[in-house]
Amino acid sequence: MKILAENSRTARAIETFKILSSGTRFKIVTLLMKAGRDLCVNEIAEAIGMSHSATSHQLAKLEDKGIVRSFRMGQMICYEIERSAVTGELLTVVDQFIHK
Repeated sequence: MKILAENSRTARAIETFKILSSGTRFKIVTLLMKAGRDLCVNEIAEAIGMSHSATSHQLAKLEDKGIVRSFRMGQMICYEIERSAVTGELLTVVDQFIHK
């Protein structure tokens, strides 16, 4: 049996799974995927029942790992799913979970 070599793609995938292991961050990603559009922090916070600052903290972690990206819309910060090669593959797994 061939053992998978640890390469940068594997390492990124592992980090993505780690970050999504948090129930809160998984809910945020699921929410953004179900919405099919960008959502602002206040919308996300209300939907998951957390404070604005706690939600922003979790979103910053997701952005740091390249799972979401932020942009400014007036005075609000909004987020959308970042579909890079690695996160795209892993988000396919999340998408299958959502649609079962």
